[in-house]
Formats: sequence, structure tokens, C-alpha cells
Amino acid sequence: MKAKFLLLFSTLLLLSCGSVHVFVNEEYTYSRKNPITINLSSDDASGTLGELQYLLKSNGYKLMSYGSAKKALNLDSQYNNSSTHNEITYTKEFNSIYLMDIDYSYYDDLFYFAYTNFSATITDLRTGEIIMTANFRGDKSCRAVLQEFVDNLNKVIK
Repeated sequence: MKAKFLLLFSTLLLLSCGSVHVFVNEEYTYSRKNPITINLSSDDASGTLGELQYLLKSNGYKLMSYGSAKKALNLDSQYNNSSTHNEITYTKEFNSIYLMDIDYSYYDDLFYFAYTNFSATITDLRTGEIIMTANFRGDKSCRAVLQEFVDNLNKVIK
């Protein structure tokens, strides 16, 4: 009876931790060699940017700094029929540049930072189309969530 209780408790504890779910648009031919710029929508006291850059780079993804991406893209205002619209033009030759938007909530545990939710979206800046989304809800260390995120990306992106 005690063993069954421990097994049930362990299972519930593991399920409450959560897992990262990744969806990639299969109509896109995306490669790790396409440059990605990471954009955080919150502060980075948890060290997410550095950890994610390390994991992506060590897994063969090509990264571009936010500043370099801004220099590589020009936003030109053009006037057409009294209305202003922005058009992305490239100062360097790229097939495309991808922007990874990251959003998360975390707390400072006694020994590490932990996410309660984490989401990521990769957008093709040339077309504006979202090519990848990822989502996590639960309670897990930031490092474990980011590792699982990159592991899942590796399964669907060659």
C-alpha cells in the first residue's frame, strides 16, 4: 500500500513539472543555418538569453545579435497614396532572418531560477509568417526547460 502511494505521488509530482511542446510549420524548409535573432520580452535576471544562446549555438544553430539584425535590415518608409507603410529591405544578402520572441514567468527558488511558464515563437521577418511555436506550463528549473526546448527543436529542425 505504501509503495503504491509513493508511486502515485511520484507520478503526480513529475506530471506537475510540465513539459515543453514544440510545433514547427511543416510547409517551411527551415535549417539550423538560417540566422536567428533572440528577442526577450522581459528582464533577463534568470539568465535565459545567455543559456539559450549557448544551447542553440552548441547545437549548430546560426545566431545573429539583435544589434546586427537591426543593421542588416533597413526599415524604409515609403509614401504611397498618402499612406505610410514600412518595408523590410536587406543591406546584406540573406535568404531570410528569423526572430525568436521569448516570453516567460519565473521565480527565484532557493538554489535556482524556475519557470512557471515559457513560450517561444520564431517568425520569418521576410514573410511575417510564424514558423515555430513552443509552450511550457508547469514548475521546472529554467535550465531544464531551455534544454528540453532545444532538444525538441533538434527533433523537428535539421
